[in-house]
Amino acid sequence: MSKIIHEIPESINERNFKEFVQRGDDFFKIELLRPAKVWYKKAAELNIEAEMVNNKIAECDRLLFYERKIVRILIAITSLLILGYFILLK
Repeated sequence: MSKIIHEIPESINERNFKEFVQRGDDFFKIELLRPAKVWYKKAAELNIEAEMVNNKIAECDRLLFYERKIVRILIAITSLLILGYFILLK
């Protein structure tokens, strides 16, 4: 006897959730953290697998914090180099 597997159709919310998470993952993979976070937040609004989505949002926040810190350091170094250049010109 062959087994018939009946798939339960996904609700619209479940489908949207998977799509939102997938879009967030796609952006995350190419290190576009802000758009990834936006898609993860849309997924979080649906209250499906909230812990997983909140972990992804937290990871985006952690990496964005690190990114901002690096940018501040690079700005400080660049400012010092420019200042040093003008001092040498005198």
